[in-house]
Order: sequence, then structure tokens, then C-alpha cells
Amino acid sequence: MNMYEEGLKIIEEKFGNGKDNVISMATIAREPNAEGKPRPCSCDVDAFYEDGCFYVTTWAKSNKMLQREESYNLD
Repeated sequence: MNMYEEGLKIIEEKFGNGKDNVISMATIAREPNAEGKPRPCSCDVDAFYEDGCFYVTTWAKSNKMLQREESYNLD
């Protein structure tokens, strides 16, 4: 087993098998700081792990979702 496969096995053991997980999700704050620079923002979210992916459910108008939406709309 290579290191990648070993890592996936560890993740599956820790987070898989229908376990309810809390993970941190990082975004960029919607408003810049006092110097006009982007501000990192981190929050804990409830997540479900299955087949190599973390799935998160949240309200579409939450700050974390609005921040993600804005990051996709940057030119």
C-alpha cells in the first residue's frame, strides 16, 4: 500500500462509516480589512464523508456560502 492509499484508509477510518463530523471550512471574508486586503475566515461545519468526498449542508444565504459564491465570480 502506498502513502496515498494509506492516507485514504486513515481518513475513511476516522471520518467514514456514517459518522457525523465537524470540520473547518476556510473562505475569504466578504469585506476587506482596514488596509483593503482580503481577510481569511474559518468556520466549523457539519460534514459527511463518503467515497473520498466531504459533503456539507448549509443555508444558501449563510456568510460562508456567500463568500464562496463571490470567490467564483472573481475575474
